[in-house]
Amino acid sequence: MFRYGNFQFMQADSEDLKKEIFRLRYEVYALEFGFENPDDFPDKFEKDKYDQHSVHFAALNEEDDVIGTVRMILDSPKGFPVEHASRITGFHDKPEPRFITEVSRLAVSKKLRRRPEDGMYGVESYIPQSQGGVSDVKTKDQAFKEKRQKPVITLGLYKGVYLKCKEMGLSHMYMITEAKLFHALYKFGFVFSQVGDPVEYHGKRIPYATSWERIEKHMKEHHPDLLDFLLLGLDKKYHPKF
Repeated sequence: MFRYGNFQFMQADSEDLKKEIFRLRYEVYALEFGFENPDDFPDKFEKDKYDQHSVHFAALNEEDDVIGTVRMILDSPKGFPVEHASRITGFHDKPEPRFITEVSRLAVSKKLRRRPEDGMYGVESYIPQSQGGVSDVKTKDQAFKEKRQKPVITLGLYKGVYLKCKEMGLSHMYMITEAKLFHALYKFGFVFSQVGDPVEYHGKRIPYATSWERIEKHMKEHHPDLLDFLLLGLDKKYHPKF
């Protein structure tokens, strides 16, 4: 567990915490955005067959409410969702599946998004409109204030994923998502490459892959402050050796 800003981030090990995660996913994925049919979840918990093979993370506010979540899907007989949804063609340094995780079900409560226009990831305010963000026309005062801000919940959740991957020896990462999340993550140093054609998968989605080594090297050169953020609290035996 660690704190970042006004929030605490943790791996969800208890069934009660997982239920709160599934409840948030239901609110975001089923009720708010309609990517899932609410009728498929009469208990109001959005779950699927990959959850039992996943590590779940939660972001909690000062009242200990779950206001953000993401999961790491691990290698299992069920495979990875991205490989079922798309033909993977460009994952040139792909290791054995046991060294890969697929990151998915990123969701941020609408109460914590910076703008009403922000989607489930809460990142549209951080990317240009041409790349899927909301309008980037701002006054000088707005631009000055927003320059100092980061998507704290999303970055905190991805730090949780990073720490767990290092601990488990997972070197590579999949995701299948909208282009706007790809652009937002890239802006903050999480570099991915497209590894297949776009597909219809809860809307238009693109398969991506990367390695933590690639991210670490990119951050060292372009975002050293964010690399320091990732490494804070990580056992030094797992630190990159540049």
